Amino acid sequence: MADRDEHALQCPACQIIDAADGQVDGRFFSPPRVHVKNESHVVRSLAKAQDRAADRVTAFAGSLRFVYLHSVWFGIWIALNIGLLSSAVVFDEFPFGLLTMIVSLEAIFLSTFVMVSQNRQAARADVRSQLDFENNLRAEIWAIHIGTQLGIDAAHVEEVVRQASQAADAESTTAFP
Repeated sequence: MADRDEHALQCPACQIIDAADGQVDGRFFSPPRVHVKNESHVVRSLAKAQDRAADRVTAFAGSLRFVYLHSVWFGIWIALNIGLLSSAVVFDEFPFGLLTMIVSLEAIFLSTFVMVSQNRQAARADVRSQLDFENNLRAEIWAIHIGTQLGIDAAHVEEVVRQASQAADAESTTAFP
């Protein structure tokens, strides 16, 4: 650890990285919390059986098969209850109160499954964001070290990045007013 701290004070690239936060204190950014390259692996390891079930229900509810199944079900229900087959089979007369209640309960449960799945997707996005940050940080540290070894002026590079960023921002605001 002491060797690493000593190296950080002597390495020109590490001095540039240390100064990037506005303070020359021998400390770099906080280390990333996630050390896995594939966000799917992290999310799978965090998933519980009930979460996976909610994802399956939501996936089915968002499919055309779900729409077709419900169309057939509603058609049969209405046909039976308006007496198309026989008046003896009618169990839910118009305006189909039982059907309305069943569909309302189904909507409540499906909306809950959708919210559970959205929460899981948000967690997945958080993991992906953390992994992106780790990779971006790694790339920046490598670039600074390589640039230092090649004798590239870090201040000049930062100025070029600032100008390119401003130009890109200006272009995006004119493209989408």
